[in-house]
Amino acid sequence: MLSMNAASSVSQASSPSRSSARETWKRRAAFVRLGAGPLAIAGFFLPWAHGPGPFAASEFTGFTLVGFAGRLQALDLSVAQGGMLWAIRLAILGVAIAGAWQLLLAPVHRMHFGYRLSGWYLVGAAGLCGAIGLARSGLEVPPPGLMCLAFAAACFLLAWIATPGERNINGARENPSPGPE
Repeated sequence: MLSMNAASSVSQASSPSRSSARETWKRRAAFVRLGAGPLAIAGFFLPWAHGPGPFAASEFTGFTLVGFAGRLQALDLSVAQGGMLWAIRLAILGVAIAGAWQLLLAPVHRMHFGYRLSGWYLVGAAGLCGAIGLARSGLEVPPPGLMCLAFAAACFLLAWIATPGERNINGARENPSPGPE
């Protein structure tokens, strides 16, 4: 019995308190991971911005911004302006698509590259939209849609940080815990 205590004090990774704490973090990360997709999808349909000047009473969601950019493309625009509108439409629509991928791929997050790609897309989109909002209106509470987008990005980041050994695409652990020797 004395030798067993000495062995467990040397092997800290196999101690019951550390392994139960690791399992608790994995469980919490799984719940946080499941929240990223629904938050991103909800954020797409909630207000992102208020209109300028006479449109100040109008709120623009991701859905209405995609439609508004589509109506602008009906105008006689140059090739560069039309291409820019297409890129903006696809970038905004990408938030809803990334949210759907996050929702569908969260259970198999270790095995599918699309989960990480869509998660990092949400992080980038939230950062870009937050920077645009900060430059446009200063330091204030963002609209509900951008807040949900920021929370979705934070959920992805927290789950990614909480499970460092599960970042490989093939499911192999980067830092395998030492087995009993």
